[in-house]
This record gives sequence, C-alpha cells and structure tokens, in this order.
Amino acid sequence: MTTTTTSTPGAAGGAQEKPATPPVTFTIDGIEVAVPKGTLVIRAAEQVGIQIPRFCDHPLLQPAGACRQCLVEVAVPDREGNVRPMPKPQASCTLEATPGMVVKTQRTSGLADKAQHGVMELLLINHPLDCPTCDKGGECPLQNQAMSNGRTTSRFHDVKRTFPKPLAISTEILLDRERCVLCQRCT
Repeated sequence: MTTTTTSTPGAAGGAQEKPATPPVTFTIDGIEVAVPKGTLVIRAAEQVGIQIPRFCDHPLLQPAGACRQCLVEVAVPDREGNVRPMPKPQASCTLEATPGMVVKTQRTSGLADKAQHGVMELLLINHPLDCPTCDKGGECPLQNQAMSNGRTTSRFHDVKRTFPKPLAISTEILLDRERCVLCQRCT
C-alpha cells in the first residue's frame, strides 16, 4: 500500500506536514457521526448502518440528485448557534455534511418518510407494473424498494405512457423509456 503525505517547503528548505483537516461532526437519526469534510450525508449514513433509499446515487458517479428518492429532513445551526430546520426535505446524495447539522431519515422523520413515499408513488405512475414478466424481475431496485417499503400501489390509475423500444443511447446502452426512472446514470 502506498501512502502519500502533503508537505510544504519550510523556511530551511525542509518539508513540513500540513495539519490534518478536522472531521465534521453532525447527527443523523440521533447518532453522532464524525466524517471528513466534503462527505455526502448519504455516505455518512451508510457508515453508521443507516440505509437511505436511492436510485440515481452511485459511488463512482458524480452526485445528480435526480430521482429525489433519498430525501431527508435537515436542520442546520444559524449564526447564533440555534439549530433551524430547512423548509423542505433535502436530497442526501447531494448534501455535504456540515458541523452541527441534524439529519433525520425515513426511520425517524415522518416528513422524510412521507416525501420518499410521494416520490415512489410518482415513479410508479408511468412505470409498467409487469414485474413477473420483466427481464429484471427480482433484480430491480425499483421493485425492491417498492416492496420493502410497503409502497406497491399508487393512487393514480390512469393509462400508462408508452414509447417505442428500445432507444440506442450509445453502442453500449439501450434505453427502455417505459421503465426509465430518470436517474441520469446512463447520461
């Protein structure tokens, strides 16, 4: 394993170690977490064993915040140190942890749970519910989240949209727009 250190030239031409950046400490579902500066809330939650639903988030891709499935309730300290809630749920896949931040996921916040439920319901509006005959049946993140969160039905029962199949985005990717959840992973 290779270890690299950052050094700056000293007055005598020697190298001096830069002081390490102190970790950011914040609270998620009542658990105090210390993470490096720049860590996304969704990654910090994973570190303490809290799973936040997501579609667009992938550790190898830049944060997109497209699917909105990872919404959490967030409160941050103001200038006087009073912790004030943000007016709306925030996407945890694009939100960096800040000192003193208080995050509540779907496990401890009715607001976050309701927001995630609404997003799932909207995703299912136009998604064909033919899971038993679908090629991804049993391996589908949308199906898994809908089933595990008890959100398998929708209040909306209109005719679902249809598109020509498949649409070649590149030589490697074929897009089935009827099943697309607009996660932006393919772009």
